[in-house]
Amino acid sequence: MAVTLEDVRAVLSPDEPQYAAAASTLGPDALPHLATLAAGDNLMLATKAVYLASLIDPFDQTGTVQTSASSSEVVVRVAAAGAAGNLHPDVANPVLTSLLDDRDVGIRKVALRSVPANPSRDLLAKVAELSTDQGTHQAVRALSQEIVDRS
Repeated sequence: MAVTLEDVRAVLSPDEPQYAAAASTLGPDALPHLATLAAGDNLMLATKAVYLASLIDPFDQTGTVQTSASSSEVVVRVAAAGAAGNLHPDVANPVLTSLLDDRDVGIRKVALRSVPANPSRDLLAKVAELSTDQGTHQAVRALSQEIVDRS
């Protein structure tokens, strides 16, 4: 059975979708629809689509998370930051590195929480820079320092 855009919308419609079940049920056939929803005007569906895409496609072959990381909408960038934690580290590292430059403190905090256990050299350098930058929000500096300490 082919997955339709309406199938994907139905799964994402509840306030708290069952993401693991949806990923298993819909599978890779849902990815084009998730990319469409992630780029759409319905921000609630967009954020949910980004997260579900990250569960189905940990290598972000559709570019859904990466594209969402540069969205003009803050909530979509937050979703991308959280979803990056589900991606393979090779894919997550550049996404997170770019999100750590975001002007929004909330996005940077979520991105820091998504940093993989063994971040790339570039990502770790960015995190280390944030940990000592006095112009950076205190919460971001503290989270950055935690990552530097564990690495």
